[in-house]
Amino acid sequence: MNKLEVIFNNTSKDLIIPLESSWDFYGQQQGVEEYETSVIEQILNKDQDFEVSRFEHNSYYTNTKEETSLNYEFWLYNPNLINPNTTIPSLSGTWENSYTSKFSNNEIYYQQETFKKSFWKLDLYDSPSTLNQKNYITIVLPTHQGLLQQIQVGFFQNVLIKKPKYVLDYLGDKEGFFIYWLKKRNYLDLSTFYMSAKFFNGVTGQFIRMMNKPQYQLTNTSNPFTFNQEEYFYYRVNLDYSTQKYEVFRYPDIIRVGSVLEPIKWYEYVNP
Repeated sequence: MNKLEVIFNNTSKDLIIPLESSWDFYGQQQGVEEYETSVIEQILNKDQDFEVSRFEHNSYYTNTKEETSLNYEFWLYNPNLINPNTTIPSLSGTWENSYTSKFSNNEIYYQQETFKKSFWKLDLYDSPSTLNQKNYITIVLPTHQGLLQQIQVGFFQNVLIKKPKYVLDYLGDKEGFFIYWLKKRNYLDLSTFYMSAKFFNGVTGQFIRMMNKPQYQLTNTSNPFTFNQEEYFYYRVNLDYSTQKYEVFRYPDIIRVGSVLEPIKWYEYVNP
């Protein structure tokens, strides 16, 4: 309703006349604000908890001594060394726990760029099947970590260089020891992962895929290039949400690995 003042014979009279008022933009600002609030709540997803927790390697006993270290050994294929354990011509070389089959002694000793830029890449999937697996966690182990071996560089005897054998723990080489994953299971209920390994070679710029056994030890020794990939390309990683710890198992077996006496061993896959 609107109140208008009308003059009759120079006398002021109040006259109430109903007039329709239509405001096209009335309430639009409020609607925009409500929409923004709704979108922000969907993005933040207040009903889900995305807090990340740090999972540690579960302890074990070695000769009655409690240990916590996580142990890896990476074995690279050297075609120039004869393997006495195989009669397969295409796999006449052998696997070494050393970088010397891929890099020169100088590259390793002087930490040249080709060696420094190389690394190990561990991917944790929700399934060992390549048809439907998703990669949720990636762990990188740099070449500047690891234990040492003796070699000869020029006229220098018995110099120490890095080798692809890792002892990861709370102190020392810590990178790659912890797994960072969701603290709660209300968004992704995952406690079992399947770990694969690749090596990025800074010389060639390519990834080398790794297996949990050397090919001459596969079941089908007559054709070491035809095998079940799910069985030989993975280890199983189990997370315990109650203790915030994890353990690694040989897949598809149930034997725990990663200890000092039973390290996680990876072997270069040799293409046919």
